[in-house]
Amino acid sequence: MTALLLNTTARLRRRADHHRRCDCDRDTLETPWKAEMCQILHARNRVEKRALLDEFLYTHESEIARVLKRAQHISRLDYHDKDLVLSYFGDALMRMLEARWRAKSGPGTSSVFNYSRNLPTILEAETRYWIREDRRKGLLNGTAGVPGDSSHDRRAKLVKRSRELFEAEHAHTPSDAELVDFHNTRMYATRKDAARQSVLITIRGLGSLRSIPLEDPSLFGEDRLAWTDAPDEGASERTARIRSIVAECARRDAEREASRLRAPKRRPVPMASVARVFFAHHCEGEFPTRKELVAELGVTEPASRREIGSHLNEILAISRRQFADYRNAR
Repeated sequence: MTALLLNTTARLRRRADHHRRCDCDRDTLETPWKAEMCQILHARNRVEKRALLDEFLYTHESEIARVLKRAQHISRLDYHDKDLVLSYFGDALMRMLEARWRAKSGPGTSSVFNYSRNLPTILEAETRYWIREDRRKGLLNGTAGVPGDSSHDRRAKLVKRSRELFEAEHAHTPSDAELVDFHNTRMYATRKDAARQSVLITIRGLGSLRSIPLEDPSLFGEDRLAWTDAPDEGASERTARIRSIVAECARRDAEREASRLRAPKRRPVPMASVARVFFAHHCEGEFPTRKELVAELGVTEPASRREIGSHLNEILAISRRQFADYRNAR
């Protein structure tokens, strides 16, 4: 009797964690993340939703970390880059909130959410989906060795082959309409179910497949491609600050060398050298990873690699202090 009473009390407490306008299926009330997501979806305004989201991320930090680790491993992302997979998880979460779970005009949530049971698995799959999409579009590096990476551009390869066949058959480059008609006819003739195999194309979909020569004057008539080159007025000031960072690194190298009591067994890696390589392409906004730093400096010994990592952490700390006003101005 007591056990039954405690069980009923626990169920009522979990039910109370949901919003008062909760439409969730009763069998899903106790599943992970359900109550928090229900509260977020019924939030009255963006401020309340943002506060509930922050509370959710803080409360379930360890569970989310496990989801991110699985998504990172399966998607073959660099295991050092924790921020990248977290940003994809946040993007997937916001898309699911706005595009799927709140996809109705009235108050409440859609039935997609109401009957969802395993939200961690759903969000992990959604995170991996957006990683795959960015890889397919060329917005994310590192597709080498990823299972299925070649299948993402299957349709692009088929369109390229159709273009080659059309040129060989008609002796001229096809227009968009001719290419679409020729390619779709070929797919219908050679595929069992071309529509379900995602191999058909439209004129609108050819935008990402056309190559536009850079010397073409008509390029500047396209608003999405036109670009006005403006001088970077802050480049000289940033360069001066980076020089002071390198000078500080050189000063610390000299202090270490002066305080050394005995000769080292290996040649130490100067912090100033690491800083120069790290900031070599700062004007283009490109900064090397730790692995690229090791390769650029030609370091082979494990102890020297660890020293580079220690130097890099110290350089980043100096840089944060040097550019503190940039961060506070955001």
